[in-house]
Amino acid sequence: MSTIKDVAKKAGVSISTVSLVINKKGYVAQKTLEKITNAIKELNYKPLHSARKLATKKTGNIGYIVWDVHFSEVEIFYSQIFLGMEYATRETDNYILLTTVKEHFDPKVDLPRFLKYKDVDGVVLAGRVPHNLIDYLENQSVPFVLVDYGISGKIYNSIVIDNYNGAFQAVDQLIKSGKKNIGFVGGSFYHPSVKERYRGYKEALEVNGKGNNKYIERNSYFKKEETSPEVGQIGVKKIFSNGNTVDGIFCCNDTTALGVMHELKNQNIKIPDEVAVVGFDDITSSSFCTPTLSTVRVPKFDVGKEAFKLLSEIIESPNVTPQTRTISVEYIKRQSS
Repeated sequence: MSTIKDVAKKAGVSISTVSLVINKKGYVAQKTLEKITNAIKELNYKPLHSARKLATKKTGNIGYIVWDVHFSEVEIFYSQIFLGMEYATRETDNYILLTTVKEHFDPKVDLPRFLKYKDVDGVVLAGRVPHNLIDYLENQSVPFVLVDYGISGKIYNSIVIDNYNGAFQAVDQLIKSGKKNIGFVGGSFYHPSVKERYRGYKEALEVNGKGNNKYIERNSYFKKEETSPEVGQIGVKKIFSNGNTVDGIFCCNDTTALGVMHELKNQNIKIPDEVAVVGFDDITSSSFCTPTLSTVRVPKFDVGKEAFKLLSEIIESPNVTPQTRTISVEYIKRQSS
């Protein structure tokens, strides 16, 4: 295995000059920089992670924390965001460390090891996470980025999805396809993303002259519990138990929509002829179910890449004013609508 001494010898420079290039510190003439870079490539030199940490005062580690329920129930969504981050780090010397936390989180007992031992330069928090974890990161001055989450009255560095416009477009498309009575089914109603999707649903109805409160209340079902296919099944039963004649259902996400479609089939209701169904997220199973599910596509890899990019920026410049970056979405029409 090559050493920094070997690189210095091959490039004809001092070890300290090689160190400047590796750690991106100080000025090195372009010609010298090229010599050292070429020597590193030819020798396939890999700096020891521990040595880099001592030189730069950085670990090279990035934490990725997700609530354990999110990871088990909607693993596909948040794991793809994680993969997007991992892809983004391949051109860098960073490592992504993944862990989950419990809903009833106690920093004194449940603190992830990489935070306990100060072995990360920053953290990405995906989805809903315990607020006292966020408080801990703030108090310890650990740079962090929220992904697909926000806290009312607080401004943090965050990556959010264009939930409102995605929902508005989906419902508007249902109306344009001839559907007249469109319902909403969803769980996780404490989650800001779901609330924004519900707002988009309501305002699309209002713009199309269908948005009176009685209509919306009669055709909506939502629960303050984690989204699941079971929430979708129960939602369909509740809406139809009121004697409603909905011919379209917009769901807060694909997981819920799959439950909606399952229950409609149980009741021998034809999709989309009698009731059209639209989800949100575009998880993998949405294009393999029968009928295939119309949905709003969230570019999950892009979310992960942008999260890593923003976190890297605030690690380098921690005093910059917090910002929110919004990821655009796209309506995907399939067989269910």
